[in-house]
Amino acid sequence: MSFRDLIESSQAIALAEKLHPDDVANWHYFCREYSKTFFTPLHEVLKFDPQFVITQMYAEIFSKLDPEEQFEEIGDIINSLSDPEFDIKRERAYREEMRRIVEEENERLERGESVHPSLDKGKALAAQPEPSNEILKDLPKSGGLNMDVIRRLQNQDREG
Repeated sequence: MSFRDLIESSQAIALAEKLHPDDVANWHYFCREYSKTFFTPLHEVLKFDPQFVITQMYAEIFSKLDPEEQFEEIGDIINSLSDPEFDIKRERAYREEMRRIVEEENERLERGESVHPSLDKGKALAAQPEPSNEILKDLPKSGGLNMDVIRRLQNQDREG
């Protein structure tokens, strides 16, 4: 086998593991992650007990969870561990909710309603205040600058 054949074969195996992971592919994934996370040579990690490696990787992942802020995510993990059908039920509920939202949106479009009442056709938005044409004669002696006055003065200088 040539070196090029070895490279192409390795690429094909790696891609196949990514697209259709089996137990061996999953084991290799956990070993690579363990090796990177805990700075252990991969050839050594491959000799470790699989339950130890997988437990340590999940312990590392879960150590980053904040129970107060990620209560729902933790609940989902516990529910999926206790009910094998949980993920399927959650996905089904999500799809049903999306279908309902699309259906409601289509009905709204058929009725010709806008997304928000303020966007109805013919309904005027809040009127913008009209700029004053008068220039202050007595500019403040202290405090902030009124940039509108400065712009008007500059415009007058250009025009006149």
